[in-house]
Amino acid sequence: MSRLIKLEWLKIRSNATFWVLVGLHIGIVLLIVLSGKLFLGSLSVNGNNLKDFAGVNNIPIYQFPDIWHNITYVAGFLKFILAIYMIISITNEIAYDTLRQNIMNGLSRADFIISKLFLVFLLSTGSALFVFITGFSLGMVTTPDLALHDIIKYSGFIPAYFLQLSAYLIFALFIGLLIRRTGLAMGLMFLYSLIVEPVLGLRIHNEMIRGFLPMRSISNLIHMPFGKYLLREIQDYVMFREIIIVIAYMAIFTWLIYLLLKKRDLK
Repeated sequence: MSRLIKLEWLKIRSNATFWVLVGLHIGIVLLIVLSGKLFLGSLSVNGNNLKDFAGVNNIPIYQFPDIWHNITYVAGFLKFILAIYMIISITNEIAYDTLRQNIMNGLSRADFIISKLFLVFLLSTGSALFVFITGFSLGMVTTPDLALHDIIKYSGFIPAYFLQLSAYLIFALFIGLLIRRTGLAMGLMFLYSLIVEPVLGLRIHNEMIRGFLPMRSISNLIHMPFGKYLLREIQDYVMFREIIIVIAYMAIFTWLIYLLLKKRDLK
């Protein structure tokens, strides 16, 4: 196992694309979160002239416990940045024959998949840790009355975000291996995620069946939280059934990746 981890680490530690996309992911998350904080602060300052926004500073978007749900939901929209690297990683392995060379040098197909799953784990863990640190820092600064119960409540959205990101990255890995061309794979990933499945979802009128679509299942781990500030009912917890569905999709995509590696020519 340590050999596989070392092998993958050697591939990414000096890879400029990896560090650029990771930095971009971190930067955009910070930009969105902090700009939202500044925007709310501006509305609060001008609240006397904006009756509809009077008291906006009391909306606990950045306070414990709401911060956990809010920040993971926002960060979830940016998972495509890290998915882009997963596609680049696997398509480059094919384009530069490193995949075939690794197999010829004694690495089994299962070992290769494990090394790529380590990359998924690395990216997902790093992103979840960053989101946790950002959310915790904001919560500590903005929450007027700190209580352990409030800090812990809703923190389960952090592991849910980790699972959500991991599932999407494995999906991207599968698409990259299936298509083998970086641009086409990215195009297919975005086409399916943003157009094909949403259109298909509109044609499925049964909400339960619609909830089993892969991208919708992944997104459903963290439901939209902001409706509660408009007094709308929301789902402010992670359902066990939704966790099981996402884990099942992760297993299915991993199995499909193995089948592709086993059946297809590595050239």
